[in-house]
Amino acid sequence: MSGDNTEAMRLAALGDLRYCLELAEEMGALERVSGADPHLEIGALYELSLGHEVPPVLLFDDIKGCVPGHRIVTNVRDFPLLNPHRGKGLDEVRAYRAGMKDSAAPIDPEFVADGPVFENRMTNEAVDSEIFPAPQWHEDDGGRYIGTEHLVIMRDPDTGWVNAGTYRVQVHDGKTLGIMIEPGKHGDIIRRKYWARGEACPVAITIGQAPVLSTVGATTVSSGVSELAVAGGRIGRPIQVVEGPVTGLPLPADAEIAFEGVMPPPEEEARTEGPFGEWPGYYASAERPEPVFRVAACYHRDDPIVTAMPPAKPTYPGTYFGTAGTALFRAASLWDELEAAGVPGITGVWKMPGGGSRFIDVVAVKQLHAGHVKMAGLVAVGCSAAAFAGRMTIIVDDDIDITNPAEVMWALATRWDPKTQTDIIDDCRSGNIDPRVPPEKRKARNLTGSRIIIYAVRPYHWKDEFPAVNMVDRDYGEEVRRKWGDILPVLRKEA
Repeated sequence: MSGDNTEAMRLAALGDLRYCLELAEEMGALERVSGADPHLEIGALYELSLGHEVPPVLLFDDIKGCVPGHRIVTNVRDFPLLNPHRGKGLDEVRAYRAGMKDSAAPIDPEFVADGPVFENRMTNEAVDSEIFPAPQWHEDDGGRYIGTEHLVIMRDPDTGWVNAGTYRVQVHDGKTLGIMIEPGKHGDIIRRKYWARGEACPVAITIGQAPVLSTVGATTVSSGVSELAVAGGRIGRPIQVVEGPVTGLPLPADAEIAFEGVMPPPEEEARTEGPFGEWPGYYASAERPEPVFRVAACYHRDDPIVTAMPPAKPTYPGTYFGTAGTALFRAASLWDELEAAGVPGITGVWKMPGGGSRFIDVVAVKQLHAGHVKMAGLVAVGCSAAAFAGRMTIIVDDDIDITNPAEVMWALATRWDPKTQTDIIDDCRSGNIDPRVPPEKRKARNLTGSRIIIYAVRPYHWKDEFPAVNMVDRDYGEEVRRKWGDILPVLRKEA
């Protein structure tokens, strides 16, 4: 199979969920699971699969108690074909950045007259969202969640900008869903504009869309830029959309399931949402009244597939740089924003295991002048890519392998003076999912916390006098490895 054909297949799979699943099965990356129970059992099977760094795509069918033919699929974005650079260390972040730049120009979606999403229609009293499988993922969850890898689509009433984000969706009943959006997220800003006018916010939810849409929907895109257009740029062609008959919002034409309706102001209607186990590994967001989504219409394909990627504790191998690059995307975005802010000498950006895609950032810097690392640390904490729900920013010298947690800890142990090389900044933005926000601040809706910046570097003014490192020169080590690798298997790098 030529490289060109592989890339063409990758782009095609990113743009078509069902084709992606066909390829995954052909390549031995998909496992079919028949007869699992959506109450806890599917969630347990999914979470256990995360014990593998590259978990298989799991396609659940003949689901207990569900309509025959209705299916659930997890781990789609972990399909290796979609992630050719995965597992190659810092090179994967560099490759991801290069890919982002190559496809940087968004391509606006293309409206078409019809699409598979309209194969089946339910409107008004016929609407019943409960016909679709919606698991209870963990025992302490407050209900069943159909939306864990999906799009919540809204249009800004002032500018016409269409935002498509991923905010968890709970099933309350056949005609009512719950959407939890953290304060300050794009979806929250848009809905509040409608509410300020005394209007309900038009909303569409799509479930089971192209993998590229799932990836982009779960990451941060600049305000005013549509995720639908960004996704088109990623695959080199427009995302085909149909106009929602109720809201006029663009719906991916090949989505498996789509809901249309409105989200009224919370003072008009709110229901208890949650608790729900989130990616930090806790039930920090608890349960509280949240706005509801009143479903006016539902459309779905024959034998629809619910895509799912519920959060899991960020210590599983499959969650670290899993979900097809959420952490990669944020590391790459942070690197871009550091350079855009004029910070020179950045040689790498990484996310530490255990911190998920947000809590722990590591930035490697080749020191060029006094105050250089301070500049890097302050920008890294304050820029858009890292402003939400961060905790620690660690700045290290460029000789540190930031992909190796032991090396980062070695830099902290030997180059960091806690008193003179630490900044603590208060009142930084966080969210309901942050387990460290105290109860009194939650009650006051003050979702902020502190950040620590650790400068684990040789102090600039005497860095040339800092004790030398006792290790084999890396270039010489590679030369020796090449010479002796065939004779000493221990020297061979893992594939």
